[in-house]
Amino acid sequence: MNSSEMRDEAAMLLRAVRTERGERRDHMIEEARLWIALAEVTGAEDPDMPVPADTVMRIHTRTGALTVVRETKEIQVTVYPWICLGCGEGRQFGRASRTDAREEATLHARDCWVLPEPTAPNPNDAIPDQASRRPEPQRS
Repeated sequence: MNSSEMRDEAAMLLRAVRTERGERRDHMIEEARLWIALAEVTGAEDPDMPVPADTVMRIHTRTGALTVVRETKEIQVTVYPWICLGCGEGRQFGRASRTDAREEATLHARDCWVLPEPTAPNPNDAIPDQASRRPEPQRS
């Protein structure tokens, strides 16, 4: 599901909410907010982020890490395992349906706040260890 389809889903919910009342209305508004938030973090795919070779789908988490759905064969049956490359959670043995795997991975990505692994260390990000520094002797 791309970001425009996610926005369409949110718009459909917001149109339908006009006729609802109470708790159901609140749930529909919250779901629309989640679709909008997911569309915002889905963004363009990062070609520099390594993914497994059999990846068929990439879903960005709330902080930009990837949740990937793969396609594999197990005993003559195609299955779709997924894994979050941020936190490591996933379904190792896969689902028989690509749609079910996508929905399960998307539900995880909506709630995952783990930051993506850095691609290379940045020397500017290093914080010097204050405890190991000795004060300069004062010259008189």
